[in-house]
Amino acid sequence: MSSPTQSDPELASRELYAANARLGKNEEFWRDHYEWLKEKGYQLRPRYHPGWTASWKGTNKSAILQEDFHSPLHPFLLDAVRIRDGKVVMLRRADPPSISDELEIGRIFSSEPASSDPRNHCAPVYETLHLDHDPTPLPDRKLIVVMPFLVRWHVGFQTVGEVVDFCGQLFEGLQFIHSLNIAHNDVKAQNIMMDWSPVYAHPPHYPSEERRRDWKGSASPRSRTRHPTKYYFIDYNLCKQFEPGSDITQLPGYGGDQTVPEFLRDEMCNPFAVDVYCLGNVIRNKLLVGDKWDPPKNNLDFLNTLISELTHDDPEKRPTMDQVVSSFSELRKTLSWWQLRQRVSDKNEHPIFRAVLTPTHYIRQMSYIVRQMPAIPDYRQSG
Repeated sequence: MSSPTQSDPELASRELYAANARLGKNEEFWRDHYEWLKEKGYQLRPRYHPGWTASWKGTNKSAILQEDFHSPLHPFLLDAVRIRDGKVVMLRRADPPSISDELEIGRIFSSEPASSDPRNHCAPVYETLHLDHDPTPLPDRKLIVVMPFLVRWHVGFQTVGEVVDFCGQLFEGLQFIHSLNIAHNDVKAQNIMMDWSPVYAHPPHYPSEERRRDWKGSASPRSRTRHPTKYYFIDYNLCKQFEPGSDITQLPGYGGDQTVPEFLRDEMCNPFAVDVYCLGNVIRNKLLVGDKWDPPKNNLDFLNTLISELTHDDPEKRPTMDQVVSSFSELRKTLSWWQLRQRVSDKNEHPIFRAVLTPTHYIRQMSYIVRQMPAIPDYRQSG
């Protein structure tokens, strides 16, 4: 027998609205530290003000259309504004050193000489805030790291050249991580993000990225050909640095991608080979073959051979990231200007939409050619 909530959508909706009219347990931490964070220079959204009450209570407003209805998706993450310059940042309650090397790995990525390496695509740590008391809940999470506010990457690709730029940045980013003898250990779509500021005119809301952060309208991504952006790896809580010449093996089963062949065979893993597989699998699932969230894309078949190598069932036959970067550099040279300007559309796109959108796309591309905009965006040359 179905529950009343399952059989009554209206009741389920009321229960959701009632739940979001109060803070969750993990949200209470942010409310309790609202003033402390403000003293440290970071302003939280109105929902976390100590005196907050839901803006829709006692009104005829639709709750879901109010900014303060939306709660964060992750228990340890929250956006904020850095008061001194108005920059939107992300705050994270970091793992304690007893759980992971997250803080040490973040320090390595954010310090010289790593921080100035042009291949570095690791989200930097701006600052670490130290609580002088044991917070609740989770009293061992006494450190808050301040990082850039980033957004989802797999929205709004318009051209093959934009995808080439995306893949190239990720390949060199993972090559950089591996060059430090660090295995990321959790490469997945959710742990790849992008800088919002070139692509969006206004910062998107967290977590409702289809809206502006100030809730004054929608947030729509702009062309990445006109507005090149940088992509980042995030989430260092499973990262591990190995001593040169040490035994580089790990037990299987870690991280978010459980399709790794070594995991399925329950055998010891080379974590660098696992990283290679996982990155290839992101590109395969999000662009080439699709998954339950994203359909496969047109005009990207040139990636098939390389991605098949990255995701080879035998880890010994997968290339290293140095080899991937080299192979991809050669592959880029084979792509014509016209191929790079081709439209990246869903393979299941309705023919009517294709008939309408394709001519518009090529008219736009001709305008880019006239303005001498490169077919492959380069965030290093923009601005």
